[in-house]
Amino acid sequence: MFMAATSFSSLDDNISQSPTVSYIQSQKGKLLLVLDKCIFKLNKTTTTTKYWICTCIECSMKVHTNMNDQLVKVIGEHCHPTEQELIHVRELRAKVKQRAIDETTPIPRIYDEECARAMLSDTVIALLPSEREINSAVNKARRAVTPTIPTTQLFDLPDFYTKTLRNNDFLIADKFINRRQRIILFGSHEQLKMLFSAEVILMDGTFSACPTIFDQIYTIHCIKYKQSFPCVFGLLPNRYKNTYSFLFHELKYVASQMKLDFSPKIIMSDFEPGLAGAVKSEFSTVKHSSCYFHFTQAIYRNIQHLGLSSMYNDDDNVKSFCRKLMALPLLPETVIEDAYDDLVGKLAPDMRTVINDLLEYFQGQWFLKVPISQWCVHGSCIRTNNNAEAFHSRFNRRVQIHHPNIWSFIKFLQAEESRFYHMHIQFCSGLGTRTQKAKTIAIQHRIENLTERYNDGLINVMEYLDGLSLVVAKKKK
Repeated sequence: MFMAATSFSSLDDNISQSPTVSYIQSQKGKLLLVLDKCIFKLNKTTTTTKYWICTCIECSMKVHTNMNDQLVKVIGEHCHPTEQELIHVRELRAKVKQRAIDETTPIPRIYDEECARAMLSDTVIALLPSEREINSAVNKARRAVTPTIPTTQLFDLPDFYTKTLRNNDFLIADKFINRRQRIILFGSHEQLKMLFSAEVILMDGTFSACPTIFDQIYTIHCIKYKQSFPCVFGLLPNRYKNTYSFLFHELKYVASQMKLDFSPKIIMSDFEPGLAGAVKSEFSTVKHSSCYFHFTQAIYRNIQHLGLSSMYNDDDNVKSFCRKLMALPLLPETVIEDAYDDLVGKLAPDMRTVINDLLEYFQGQWFLKVPISQWCVHGSCIRTNNNAEAFHSRFNRRVQIHHPNIWSFIKFLQAEESRFYHMHIQFCSGLGTRTQKAKTIAIQHRIENLTERYNDGLINVMEYLDGLSLVVAKKKK
C-alpha cells in the first residue's frame, strides 16, 4: 500500500528505484498502465504529465507519469484487491489480437498456442474468454488492417505490402503484360544484389500456395556458400514464353539500375517449354540444365502411364533397361545419342515389342522436343533443382491452405524475406551448410570413380552406363 501522496520525481536515482510501470492494451486498443498488480486508465494529458486513474470506479488512487512514461507520483491507496489475474487475461487477449493482425495463422490456433505458452493458473483460465467468445473481436481487428480481398488482377497494392518487415523496399516490379495479365515481383535489395552476382541460379514454380487470381508462384534462387538462397518471388499470370521473357527483362533492367549485370552462367530449372524458349532467347550464352530428378520422374511416370509398372518391378531386364535410360544424362553429351542407339540395338525382339511405346516416347520427348544439352548433367556439381523444390515444399507447409488470398500470401513472402536476411547474416558470419548424408556422399564417390575409369579408358561407354544405372538405382533412406 502507498502513502497518501508519494513523489518519485525529486531525484533521478529515486526514479530508477520507483515501482515498475508496465503497459497493456484495453479491448478497444487503448493503453492501460499497470502498477503493483493494478490497472489504471489515462484520464488526461498535459504537456509534461500524464494523469492515470484506477479502473475500479470506487477506487480513488491516482498515478502521474512524465511524457517518457516514468513514474512521477502515486496518490492515495487502493480500496480493492490486486488484479493480477485480470492483468494476465488482458495480456493474453492482447497477444492473440496482435498475432492475428501480424500473421495469417488461423485464430483458433493462435488462441491455443498462446494459452499453452502462458501456463495460466486455474483462476486465470476460469476468467479467460473462450476462443469462440474472443473470435469476433479478434477477427474484427484483423479485418480492420486487411484490405478488401480482390477477385481479379485489377487491384492496388497498399504501401505496407510493398515493404519488408524492416520497412525496406520489397516490390521489384508490378506491371501488366497486357490488359488483363499482371506480373508482380518481390525481392529486397540484398536479395537482388546476391542474385545479380551469382553464377548459378535455380528456378522453379509452384501452384497450390498461389492466390487464385494468378497462375503460379515463381521463385529464383542463387547458390552462395554452397547454399541455396531465395532471391526473387514472382506472381505470374501464365506459363508462356513471353511471360518468362518479360520477367527476365524486368530483372535485367533492375540490375542495370543497380549498376550490376544479370548474366548467370548456369540456369537450373524444370522442363517447362515456355521457360526453355525464354532462357534461350534472353541468355544466349548460358548453360541451361534441367533437373535430373525431374528427368527420372518423367520417365517413371511414363512407365506407369504405359502400364509397364508390373514389368518394371518383376522383370529384371525391363528394369535394367529403364534404369539405363534414366542414367543417360550422366554420360558426356557427345556420346549420349550413340549410347542410346547401342542400348536399343541390343534389345531382344520380344522385349523391344513390349517397350516400343516407351521408346517412342523417349525419342520424341528427349531427342526431338528437349535438346540433349538441356538434360545432360555430366560433370555438373548441381544435378537437381531439389533446393528450390525443398523451398516450395516448406513454403506450402507454412501457408497450410491451398490458394491463400493475396494479402495473406504477401505476408508469407515478407516472412520469407526476413528468413533470408537472417540466414544471409549467419552464413556471412561463418555458418556452414548442413553435412550431407553418408549415403549421398557414397553415391557421389561412385559416380566420380566410374567417370574417372571411363576417362582413363579402363571401361567403355556401355560399361560406364551399366555402372551408372546401378548407382542411380540406389534408394536414399
